[in-house]
Amino acid sequence: IGSAAASVGIVAGCAPHHMAPGKQSDDSQATPLMLKLAVVCLLALALGWSSYNYTYILQVAHVHSSLAVHHKATAFCAFTGCHVHEKTDAELKLEEEQRVLSSRVCGSPAIDGYSHVKPECLLGSPTNLWWKGYYQAGGKQSNLIVHIEPASDYDGLAVVWGIKNTKQTVEECAEHCKRHMPGQVQGPYQDLPCNAFAFCPEEVCFEPDAHKHGKGDCWLKFTEGPASPEVNMRGDIPASTRAKHPTAPLRAQWISGVLLPDGVKLTNGTWSPRASW
Repeated sequence: IGSAAASVGIVAGCAPHHMAPGKQSDDSQATPLMLKLAVVCLLALALGWSSYNYTYILQVAHVHSSLAVHHKATAFCAFTGCHVHEKTDAELKLEEEQRVLSSRVCGSPAIDGYSHVKPECLLGSPTNLWWKGYYQAGGKQSNLIVHIEPASDYDGLAVVWGIKNTKQTVEECAEHCKRHMPGQVQGPYQDLPCNAFAFCPEEVCFEPDAHKHGKGDCWLKFTEGPASPEVNMRGDIPASTRAKHPTAPLRAQWISGVLLPDGVKLTNGTWSPRASW
């Protein structure tokens, strides 16, 4: 840029001034004109120099910035005062747990009324493998963190049937989930842990199924991706659901929750197919 600007200055009038043939020089006019041309030349050179250096500065800044971001150039940051955060092993482990416990590989259980569910797929799912590794490393259900959401119903597969498994409070229901271990109860999902639960706090809790759900019912469930659960009901019941089910209340009556390792966040999750039953 600098060379080009300087060249423009030369072409614009910084070359020696030649008199037209047959004309005499007028010194009184030539001197101011030459001074103006000299000023223009100097300005053009200054502009070229500054443009070149500004571009160079930008290029150097970009290179160093890229090094800082992509290559963690600690020497550069020590010089400029910036800070590059290098994640600790604990932070990387927590990120991996959040990813694994939000994943789902066996599909939505309620997509066809739970008829397609394959226990072997769930046993090999990232969620169940994480739980197995957690147990093998000495982890205990009792050390997991309980997350509870009022006016919600999380989907999942029953590891303990809720009807007649009555509790006084949702906290008692959560404690039962924390005590439950694979193999304690016979059934198709007996080898899966409890990582979700649903509690009925009212005399009757609405569900769009053939069962009657009453006060104290405590369903212990296994769900893939408990950090991002599939939600059957949450908050206000849609008018479309109440049109199909005249006995449906205005708001979800259930209280649901999940168990997660410390630091893993419970997200809003996604709607399950059962939400539109």
